[in-house]
Amino acid sequence: MKTILKHMQTLSSELETTIEKRTEEFEGRSEKWQESEKGEDFLVRTERLQEMLDELSQWSEELE
Repeated sequence: MKTILKHMQTLSSELETTIEKRTEEFEGRSEKWQESEKGEDFLVRTERLQEMLDELSQWSEELE
């Protein structure tokens, strides 16, 4: 079980880093791009990663 929790923590850390990078990238783009279909899709995917991170955190808490 400890191994699983360790892998989950590693994945959580990687997701956090990815979300931060994507958020910075989104915010660094022009308003026109942000409001475009590509920008909106990018934001939706980033939000889904955040949802996955939240779910992973909940699972980790339940296993501890």
